[in-house]
Amino acid sequence: MLAIEASLRIGKDSLRVGVDSYSFHRYFGELRTGESPADQRWTTDDFLNFCSELGVDGVSLETCFLDGGADADVESLRQRLDHHSFERVLAWGHPDGLAMGLDPAAFADALAAVDQAAALGCGLLRIVVGITRHFGQECETEVLRRVVPQVAEITERAAECGLDVAIETHCDLTTASVGSLVEQVASPRLGVVFDSANVVRIGEDLLAAAAALAPHTKMIHVKDLDLRSSTRGEPGGHWPGVPLGLGDLDIVGALELMEEAGFDGLACVEVADMSPGWSEHDIVAQSVDWLAKFATERCPCPE
Repeated sequence: MLAIEASLRIGKDSLRVGVDSYSFHRYFGELRTGESPADQRWTTDDFLNFCSELGVDGVSLETCFLDGGADADVESLRQRLDHHSFERVLAWGHPDGLAMGLDPAAFADALAAVDQAAALGCGLLRIVVGITRHFGQECETEVLRRVVPQVAEITERAAECGLDVAIETHCDLTTASVGSLVEQVASPRLGVVFDSANVVRIGEDLLAAAAALAPHTKMIHVKDLDLRSSTRGEPGGHWPGVPLGLGDLDIVGALELMEEAGFDGLACVEVADMSPGWSEHDIVAQSVDWLAKFATERCPCPE
């Protein structure tokens, strides 16, 4: 039985609840270190149907998991998203993203993703600069020298299509550098996808990072972690995810900081490393329930 049966859609002026398809990475065939294969495989429609049963407001679709067959027909995928009335985000770049500005083919693919996102009726394109193995390997000033012009061009093309772009905190750059990247591009169309777990993984304080990036945040990846077996500052280690409210992160504090800064976007549940004894279904459903209650408690009551 799923945790939620009623719709969570509570209005565009409040935090809206979504799910990122990476939560079911095992079902799409990707295994992280130490994970066992899932006992089933999903298509995009399986994911959309599950999210529809939960009644969430929106979905974030990882491009790496889109079916090259059924999902290659962009108009068909858009119609399926429209059928569920989902707000939708196209999440480009897993795993390596722009490879810290060193991969021209990746940059070209990101530009193409702008057109794909527009055709799907998205309002936002998520991109990533790099991944865990890039963290701390190079002076970030040099990385920004390469990446700023690329992100500026992606953002300019997105603006022409009526889209926003958001850079995820992806265990690749420090919070300060992510903020600097956004400020150097200096476009209202560019912001951040704030991932509550990833900033902790690179050794930063969750609330300090949230306060710094809240003014730029266009979407949130909401994750909670069991930190008993993890070492801050070693992002490539094992970081078991648990349902929101059951872990060690101050998710309420981070969301309140976002709220104070005027955030009213999509907050997407995402699961990365699996915790023993938990299934993807349970973590996502319980987290959606938790987020819905958080959002509802802050939704102004009609007079």
